[in-house]
Amino acid sequence: MILGAGRRPGTATGYSVDFADYRKYNYGDDVRYIDWSIYARLKKLFLRQYRAEAELAIHLLLDTSNSMSFGLLPKLEFARKLAAIFAYVGLSGQDRVGIATFSSDLHSVITPQRGSQQLMHLLRLLDGIAAAGVSDFEQAFKSYAARASTRGLLVVLSDCFCSAGYQDALRCLAFAGFEVIVIRILSDEELNPDLDEEVELRDLEHADMRGPTVSSGAVAAYMQSMNTHARDLAAFCMREGFPYVETTSSLSFEELIIRLLRAGIWRSH
Repeated sequence: MILGAGRRPGTATGYSVDFADYRKYNYGDDVRYIDWSIYARLKKLFLRQYRAEAELAIHLLLDTSNSMSFGLLPKLEFARKLAAIFAYVGLSGQDRVGIATFSSDLHSVITPQRGSQQLMHLLRLLDGIAAAGVSDFEQAFKSYAARASTRGLLVVLSDCFCSAGYQDALRCLAFAGFEVIVIRILSDEELNPDLDEEVELRDLEHADMRGPTVSSGAVAAYMQSMNTHARDLAAFCMREGFPYVETTSSLSFEELIIRLLRAGIWRSH
């Protein structure tokens, strides 16, 4: 089962539940649970957490920018199928599941709900999306954090190609109270480009922007740049505590589930 069941231990807002632990105060937390005795000693804000049964909300943020259309097996098609699996298994576990698509801003948004009708709404949305526009994580993620009425697990499904950067955008989601998970989807052609002759490069997200004509001799530099980006993204997610998995659009879902298990994203109870 994905990420546990729909009823699980969590933080509740009341005094009839058992004390569990302390955690650092984050902007927007309920100030009623600040332990002022700790503040008096340490001059730092900590919240008391209580154990109770809580419902999990799963938020799926799906990148639909033009770059997601790339590949013999398009990345967007893989992301749609993966989102459908998350939705089906999450709803089967009585979790609430919602989906939002984005490029430079939010597009279609379905708020997290439970039930079989919710699955049909999500599948219809996934069936109708197409890749378009440029990606802007910061604008899209800020908009989502501002409009979402619930917090919970938030899964980003994207190739993580964003000219404006991804660091501040992902931190924004965490700061807003989401538990962020990043699943990066690439195509085989991006990881192992086959350039036997000179080709002209074209920017998928800016149709009027064409790059230089390059030969296969430039592949080594490209591969180094791709590897650096992948290492930096993985290292950033590790530092921030965001579970991270990289996959390709040709990977079998059986192998992907193994990777998710290893990253602690997919687990059973």
